[in-house]
Amino acid sequence: MAPLLRFARIAFSLGCLWSSAYRVGAAERLTSGELNLTALTDFRSTGKNWQTASALTGDPRRDKVLTTVPGNGLIVNLPDKTNRAHLLSAWEHGDVEVDLEFLLPTGANSGVYLMGRYEVQLLDSWRIQQPKPGDGGGIYHRWEAARGKGQEEVGGVAPRTNACRAPGLWQRLQIIFQAPRFDAAGKKTASARFIKVVLNGTVIHENVDADGPTRSAAFDDEVPWGPLMIQGDHGSLALRSIHCRVPEAPPPPKAQPNARPRRTPAPVLVEPTDRVLLQRGFVPYDPSKRLYACSVGTPSGLHFAYDFETGALLRVWRGGFIDTVEMWESRGERQTARPTGALLDLTSKPSVAMIEQPEIEGWPAAPGPLFISDGYRLEADGTPVFLSRLSTLTIEDRLQPAEDRSGFTRTLKINGTRTSWAAFVLLAEAEVIRAVPGGFVIGEREWYIDWPDGSPHRPEIREIGRRQLLVVPVTQGTLGKPLVYSLVW
Repeated sequence: MAPLLRFARIAFSLGCLWSSAYRVGAAERLTSGELNLTALTDFRSTGKNWQTASALTGDPRRDKVLTTVPGNGLIVNLPDKTNRAHLLSAWEHGDVEVDLEFLLPTGANSGVYLMGRYEVQLLDSWRIQQPKPGDGGGIYHRWEAARGKGQEEVGGVAPRTNACRAPGLWQRLQIIFQAPRFDAAGKKTASARFIKVVLNGTVIHENVDADGPTRSAAFDDEVPWGPLMIQGDHGSLALRSIHCRVPEAPPPPKAQPNARPRRTPAPVLVEPTDRVLLQRGFVPYDPSKRLYACSVGTPSGLHFAYDFETGALLRVWRGGFIDTVEMWESRGERQTARPTGALLDLTSKPSVAMIEQPEIEGWPAAPGPLFISDGYRLEADGTPVFLSRLSTLTIEDRLQPAEDRSGFTRTLKINGTRTSWAAFVLLAEAEVIRAVPGGFVIGEREWYIDWPDGSPHRPEIREIGRRQLLVVPVTQGTLGKPLVYSLVW
């Protein structure tokens, strides 16, 4: 599907893009095309807990209830003891592709019910290392009371990996769903199926059957058509966009009588168990793979990739570590180690740079000739400390996973003598960076930087063109003093 628009640019109306629907009884049926839903008028009569807003304020990372700004562009659930209604679409669907963005405050619980019956769980469960069916991204279990106390839960499928983001960050959920099939007499011949579920760019389900309505569904029966439903009785939730599209039938494959069947090599998975692992190898990264780089995995399930050539922290991820099959298959020609968890890409630009005119110059895309990588040293548990030099500065760079699995703490130690040009450390670059108590929100709520109280370093937000940079000046007074901050996602 087309990339989602920023919420401030979304038209607050029901847009029928090349759509065809017909009405049966009181509900339209989506039979082809695409619908963009961004207004409460696109849904059945809603409870008072569902409201519209133009933006979110407050601190959804720590507050259990969302705080909103009046206006249009967002749909927000603010349940209380008496107003806890679900949100059901004004139309019904069969086979459908759903693409939506959502935001959960801390501790929130909701769900997306295909046909009002089959749930993909939305839950603030971002720090769980081994997710279960009831955690975020899980396909929820059915409930059969007749089985007896303690045996009521049936089925349910956990996501392959925990791809959830921290509370207060926008997340993207994409679902390809196949409705149950029935014969002419109305007998079910095939169960509903989740063809694919992708959370924050990571595939978490493929070809999972739902043999019946999951717990707390709006309907107990199974039929060919039903409304899309968002759960409203468990906690706050914000929706930035909902796109629904009827899948197009793929073209039949072309006959290739002389073609040999392609062999799919089995993955060669590497997982750290009792110590930190560092794997040298090419790191796939847009627009091109990084050749002088490594992947670092930790037993806590938090991992990162580092570029020796620029001293850049390329990405971080949760879940599985790496698949090294491309380092062995076909004589290891590709030499790439591919992450198997849920990724957050950061930047390939140098972490430390000298800039002649910092007020007007953007951050360099590549290191200058005065930057030299000195490799790394390993601590007793396998944790690498990356070493480099920039002119008269020496740099040590170390990342340590937080005990609560919220992210990484990064420590840079910069020593030496002050350079002739001003030197800076790049913490983040985005279209918007906002200072909040205790740190910064990067992008449109994409990730966080936590900044410690009492730090001798003073971060600055600088605007260069249409981008904002969060940088820390390297001064004579801060040389030798560790620069410490945390990345949370």
